[in-house]
Amino acid sequence: MSRGPSPASRALLSMLGILFIFIGIVLIILGFLAPTGKVQAGGLILIGPIPIIVGGELSPILLLILILLPIIIFILMLFLMLKRISMEERG
Repeated sequence: MSRGPSPASRALLSMLGILFIFIGIVLIILGFLAPTGKVQAGGLILIGPIPIIVGGELSPILLLILILLPIIIFILMLFLMLKRISMEERG
C-alpha cells in the first residue's frame, strides 16, 4: 500500500500553487498601478507557536485571532502527531 497523495492529486496541487503565484503577481502589479492615498502595512512572524505582530493598526478582535490561531494550530498538530504515533505502535 502506497502512502501519500496520488500522482493526480500531486499534479493538481502543483497547478493550484502555480495559479496562486500568478494571481499574487497580478495583484501586486495592480497594486503598483492603482492610485492610493494612505498606505498601512502589517505582518505576522511565527517563531514556533509564538506570534509576533508588527506594524499597522489592528482591532482587538483581529489581534486576539492572530495570537490564538497559531497556538490552536500548534496544539492540533501536536495532538495529531501523538495520535499517529500511538496508531503506529498498535499496528
